[in-house]
Amino acid sequence: MSLAWFAPCSLLFSLLWAGSTFAQAEAPNSATSLLPDSRVIRTPDPPPTLSAPPGARPAPPSSLLQGASRAEDLVVPQSPLEVRIERTEGLSLQEALEIAVAQNPTVQQARLAVERAKAGVALAEAAFAPTLSSRANYQYSEPPAPGGTPSRQSHTLSASVVRLDYTAFDSGVRAQNLQLAEEALRLAQLQLEQTLQTVKQAVANAYYDLQSADARVAISQAAVASSEATLRDAQARERAGVGTRFEILQAETELANNRQALLAAQNAQQLSRRRLAELLNFPRPTDVLAEEPIEPMGEWDLSLEETIVAALAKRQELERQRRELEQAQARLRLAQASNGPQISLFASLDAVNDFKANRNSFDVGYSVGANFNLTWFDGGKAEAQARQAEIDGQVAVSSFISTRNEIQRSVEEAFLTLSSSREQIDAAKVAIASAEESLRLARLRLQAGVGTQTEVINAEAALTTARGNLANAVIAYNRALTQLRRAIGSL
Repeated sequence: MSLAWFAPCSLLFSLLWAGSTFAQAEAPNSATSLLPDSRVIRTPDPPPTLSAPPGARPAPPSSLLQGASRAEDLVVPQSPLEVRIERTEGLSLQEALEIAVAQNPTVQQARLAVERAKAGVALAEAAFAPTLSSRANYQYSEPPAPGGTPSRQSHTLSASVVRLDYTAFDSGVRAQNLQLAEEALRLAQLQLEQTLQTVKQAVANAYYDLQSADARVAISQAAVASSEATLRDAQARERAGVGTRFEILQAETELANNRQALLAAQNAQQLSRRRLAELLNFPRPTDVLAEEPIEPMGEWDLSLEETIVAALAKRQELERQRRELEQAQARLRLAQASNGPQISLFASLDAVNDFKANRNSFDVGYSVGANFNLTWFDGGKAEAQARQAEIDGQVAVSSFISTRNEIQRSVEEAFLTLSSSREQIDAAKVAIASAEESLRLARLRLQAGVGTQTEVINAEAALTTARGNLANAVIAYNRALTQLRRAIGSL
């Protein structure tokens, strides 16, 4: 082909390509068309705010429910004023932990379970003691009188004035019941210790969530203040004739986005406060403030391997699995002994009076004896109970292995997170120093006319990110430290 035709063909191809590109730009994007149109969306009205009338009475403390003994005492708030938050309390992490131990409902339930288990031990011990009782029986009878014979009414009062019963031998049933009760008590105590550690960890994490939300609010407020300053500078530059409308629009967009981030951070802050207050179970609706500064809460003095060994030695979950295995074995022995011979002794002082005309006093006597009981066939009940106990023991062994592996994995994850977060703290501190200097230089360059508004906005965004990274690194370090302390049961 001649070169003379190449230029016109190239020009035609360029025009066709430009036309197709323009058509694609004008065609509506299917993804973009799903986005809301800011020109037609109406902002909804805010929900109403409760206004307390003059002389309104404060909400009754919900702690009164702790002493409730009747179903009628378990009430819920009936008035909006009863759930209105009217007090604010600032707490350190240690104060929050102490309040949770004293007031958290889950901890209180675990303590009640321990008291119930103690009552179970007392019940099992009572089976070893003799029983002393008194019984009385009154009987009236009037048998049929054939052939006009006078009615023969009868009134009889009989009583066991004092009866003594004692089980002398039961093939070990009482001993196994006592062991089961003691194992149940130990399980309840271990559950209480585990619950305390779990609630403390939950409170610590909720406290760190609140600290993280507070940090995001502070960082967002600083970003908003910086964006406002940038907008004022852009407006001043435009009035001086050295700036453009484009720079003002850039600054306004950045300010609006930072205000949006601030609103989201404030919402997360309120939610975090309510979650922490729920765990602390205040008697009255209370707003909680985290007074402790965001800084590392200590150091970890054990190696990874030492931490794993300490966690496996001290965790209540593993001891609970051992106790559950012991309990299953005790139930197995109980099932095997349930059909064994049983011997009980009794002694009784008895009195009888049939209220006849010539009998105006009780006849007194006594009886002593022994009872022997042996079950030859129970339909397979004892064998089925023994099989259940064997399976429970196998489940306890499997749960022990699973729990052991889970504890080791959680320790490894926390330890690695602790090490990584410590390094991230150093990196974030360097990044903040660099971002602050970069923002200062970007503002100077803009004032000198050699920089752009985009450079300032980018520097502000970089500083906001660096501040957030430092707060996140410190809080992640504290979370990992809390998890390690929880792992060895020292939280």
